[in-house]
Amino acid sequence: MPNQEQQRLLRFLKHGIETGETVDAGGIVRSPVADFTCPDLLAQEQQVFFRETPLFMGLSSDLPGRGSYWADSETGLPILMTRAEDGEFRAFANVCRHRGMQVVADGRGDGVRFSCPYHAWTYGNTGQLIAVNRESSFGTVDKASRGLVELPCAEFAGMLWVKPTPGGDIDVARQLGGLADDMEQWDLPQHPYGASQLIRADINWKLAIDTFGENYHFDVLHRNSLTSEFHGNLQTHDVFGLNYRMVFARRRFMEILDEVIESDEWPFRRMTLSVYFIYPNVILLVDPSAVDVLRMFPDGDDPGKSRTAHSFYVAPEVREYYEENPDGYAERFIAFNHVVENEDYWVAASVQANAASGVQTHILFGRNEPGLHHYHNAHRRGLNRPPLPLEPA
Repeated sequence: MPNQEQQRLLRFLKHGIETGETVDAGGIVRSPVADFTCPDLLAQEQQVFFRETPLFMGLSSDLPGRGSYWADSETGLPILMTRAEDGEFRAFANVCRHRGMQVVADGRGDGVRFSCPYHAWTYGNTGQLIAVNRESSFGTVDKASRGLVELPCAEFAGMLWVKPTPGGDIDVARQLGGLADDMEQWDLPQHPYGASQLIRADINWKLAIDTFGENYHFDVLHRNSLTSEFHGNLQTHDVFGLNYRMVFARRRFMEILDEVIESDEWPFRRMTLSVYFIYPNVILLVDPSAVDVLRMFPDGDDPGKSRTAHSFYVAPEVREYYEENPDGYAERFIAFNHVVENEDYWVAASVQANAASGVQTHILFGRNEPGLHHYHNAHRRGLNRPPLPLEPA
């Protein structure tokens, strides 16, 4: 994000703090509650969004060096990601070519060879089949054609992308829709991987994303938590293709402006929280001490259940703190979950239950909630559904 763009956003937030004004979407939209409860829609989403669409998986630091690997099954397909001796990022279906067993257990680590726990067929970290256990009795196998199935993948600006279906390439610049400058500005490769957690919730996966779609609710739902850190009902609004960016102002915003007189020296990251929606299922948060990547997925075939795979990456300025205080990761998750699980997802579970009750057919997204307009229309566009109409209000 160029400095000029940062200054534009900071001036907008300054004006909002001084006047009480925020973004205006120009109207409201009505979103069908059936979008959160329909099994047929979920099946279509599973295929289009989580098989056919390139997915932002994590940061380059998930594979910090040659010989590192990351096995992840959250998309519904076990995926093995590796960085071999040539330094290249590769991705494979983590499925043995013998009987279909998952070869490598989910997690991160180092290893150049992976042996299937079923019959010990062994693969290298470039996907090749190296050895067939007792091949003399099993029968001759053409190893060159029985390596792990390779998946399209790409690494760009410290981001790892994978498409969970073989064939084709990933054009990351096209996927980002103009966000490349922002991602490069954050220097993501310099944020080491810290820790991960998985949050299961009784909410539709899109409702999980929605909880990160506006801060209109901060002064109400988060009055005893986030209100002390951020100005509520104040955000920026920028669309990048199917992706979205909004920026919140921290409580110390005006205090920092008083300390730093020259506008071109305003410390953007210290003053804000940047919230990105990376289509179709990721929320990326950038704050002064960390980058958080939250990947939302359906949990099975029930539209009312989801999983949030959350990874935390440490800003270079605080890396030493976490190295000296290993309990810091757990402490950060406790604070994070107090807000997300106990407040945001608690409310979303009520929304989900009421959606299933049939009490109403639609919910509303207001003029001051443009992120939610965008999220839902981006998903509708991905499924070739008509956009939600904007109604004057």
